[in-house]
Amino acid sequence: MKPTRNRIFCYGCRKQKMLFETQAKADNFIRYNSEGILEENGKAPVRSYYCEMCGGYHVTSNPSAEVGERFNQRDRQLIHNITAYQKEIEEVKALSALLSKRLERIKALLFFGQVDEAEDLLDICNLDIEEISSHPLRGTGKFTTLRGRVDKMYKLMASVKDLLGKTEEEQANYISNPTLEKDDYTLGIIISNVRTIREIDALLNENESSLANCNTDDVSERLFRCRELLANIQRAGKKANIQRAGKKEVTAKYNTLFDEQQRKLNKLQAGKLSATIKPKAEERITTDNKKALQYFNEKEYKSAILSLIERLEIIQKTFNDGDYDTCETALEIAYYMLDEIQANDDNTTLIKRQLDQWTERINSMKGI
Repeated sequence: MKPTRNRIFCYGCRKQKMLFETQAKADNFIRYNSEGILEENGKAPVRSYYCEMCGGYHVTSNPSAEVGERFNQRDRQLIHNITAYQKEIEEVKALSALLSKRLERIKALLFFGQVDEAEDLLDICNLDIEEISSHPLRGTGKFTTLRGRVDKMYKLMASVKDLLGKTEEEQANYISNPTLEKDDYTLGIIISNVRTIREIDALLNENESSLANCNTDDVSERLFRCRELLANIQRAGKKANIQRAGKKEVTAKYNTLFDEQQRKLNKLQAGKLSATIKPKAEERITTDNKKALQYFNEKEYKSAILSLIERLEIIQKTFNDGDYDTCETALEIAYYMLDEIQANDDNTTLIKRQLDQWTERINSMKGI
């Protein structure tokens, strides 16, 4: 009888074949069915063999193991060719995906004013294009699209560098032009952000100089201004559809610098606090328009001030993480802790000013 079960198309011999999980099952089929198949077809299977293409056992009427080995070599070569083809396809896909991610990162770097880093990464993208073009299975349509994106980015980079080479006044006039087309508007945002990043860098450098000389004057205000400027760039990036991952990667650099300077500032303030507190210090406070002496314990006062400094670090962290509800709660607690001290000196004045700045910034983010 002609076999009808377990039939699949074998790509090795290019026809339908029965497939068995084990050689024993294939041999049993021959043992119990070969006579019936011979009577019906004039030929019957006489041996079993393993097929590398199908991953199982077939039966054949060809008794020659030598011929079978030639077929096995043919199948192995076919498998090798298919594997090589699939590997090259995967390599092209991986390179294309990597190139797309790099182009997105270049866009983010430009929008956050990191022109030199963006230019270096764009040169790497050009090497990626050369690598992809060397693959015969690159896919013409996809490759053309990628090359077009790289060429467009090179054009934008040239425009950015050209405009940055102009005077401050010429740049300002370009940015303020209300009739810019889409591509020109994008260029205007990039130039504006580059100028903003330069302002942030200048403020940070000024802070570093002050902190190195143990001078805390205006450091907090400059840090607050830096955070405001970076927030403005982030809002511009959102309007320009900069991917969140790209924004996070680029802004992390500056948030780290801000946090480092804040820690240095807090450490200096804590050091000055330890040096200036006097035992049984007297503080005059105003209550119901009357002045009275306020005595407080040195240890409790110092602990309260240090707790407020730690609270400021929590406020800063929650704000950076975008957890504005927790940030507001931390602010409310800090104001309460400050009121409980019932003192009016340089330390409390500085902390009050920082809390007010954070409140103003939260309200600005919420549009209040």
